Amino acid sequence: MAPEPEIPRDSTAIIDSSVLIAMGGPDNEQYQAFEQFVKDRTLTVYIPGHVAEEMGESPDAYAYQRDRLRAAQNAGWLKPGRIDFSTPGVSEVVDKTRKRMLNLSAEDVTEDEIEKTDTILAGLAYQYATGDATYVTLFVSNTKAEQAIEDVLSAADVGDITSVIEGRSFIANLVADQFG
Repeated sequence: MAPEPEIPRDSTAIIDSSVLIAMGGPDNEQYQAFEQFVKDRTLTVYIPGHVAEEMGESPDAYAYQRDRLRAAQNAGWLKPGRIDFSTPGVSEVVDKTRKRMLNLSAEDVTEDEIEKTDTILAGLAYQYATGDATYVTLFVSNTKAEQAIEDVLSAADVGDITSVIEGRSFIANLVADQFG
């Protein structure tokens, strides 16, 4: 396994909802470790807007998801990321990521089963990388998505200013460093 890339200060990060959910709430050391890392690095962290909206509207049985989202937003380190399909190349990156994920998962899933959120993560990363961001890091929890997004962003000539990291293991390492 390759070492995780250095995440530059004052850069942009995009987090998959499953990573946010896995870190728990503000009382959890995983949440605290990630929040401290984000603040120390002065990262701007986004979650896909439609995912944030879905979590915010989650039924009462899933109120913990809404609480985690709101806690991170209230702490000022998490913002909804709005994908702009009119930005040149964004739609193409989303489509290529879906196709790449399908190719990597050909025997496991059908095209309809590919997580739309994972493809949106790639589109957001491309949008930010070709916009004002100096560097974009994506925190994902799906190894096929990680590989597909990395492949597509590299092919789209933004691989040198983007990185895709398995978020759960990254956070586990932060906890070990900070609380271990």
